[in-house]
Amino acid sequence: YVLGLYLAQVKGAMYRDEIAQTLDSLKDMPRKIQWVLDTQTKTVQEAAKQMVDAKSFLFLGRHVGYPVAMEGALKLKEIAYTFTEGFAAGELKGEPVVFIVPPARGRNVLHAKVISGIEEVKARGAYIIAVAEENDPDVERYADVVFWRPACPTLMSPLVDVVPLQLFAMDMAKLKNYDVDKP
Repeated sequence: YVLGLYLAQVKGAMYRDEIAQTLDSLKDMPRKIQWVLDTQTKTVQEAAKQMVDAKSFLFLGRHVGYPVAMEGALKLKEIAYTFTEGFAAGELKGEPVVFIVPPARGRNVLHAKVISGIEEVKARGAYIIAVAEENDPDVERYADVVFWRPACPTLMSPLVDVVPLQLFAMDMAKLKNYDVDKP
């Protein structure tokens, strides 16, 4: 992020106040990550207990949520030895499905498309786990379990969103008696 901001400054693509504001947001990310660790760990553990026998998972995300979906899928494969794939949210419907939900503010079209995807797979009987911004009423309505994140800039949300997914993979691996330190 800092290198990108530096290059934006050198190229004149961003003003100093924009860069300062982005740096302030970046400096705030450790606090937001700690918030997830402090408030979501129990929810993640309970979800892992409930899903420990699932044979496969799909992780779906759009925009910056897509690489988060890929990372969440990779972690679950690596340490819990569970078949899983990450996909762009518009491409696949399935059974246990983890959605990375962008915030409604700013990019409401992306949010609406992901919520629509959740509705579709929920209608087919899928178990929905969502990673979403605090107090999103659309997510609360459709997801079976929500790993909440505090509000943060969309382009920085992956820094926070991967945390509950990594905890989920770790908890799944521990429940299966796998050594998480030697995948």
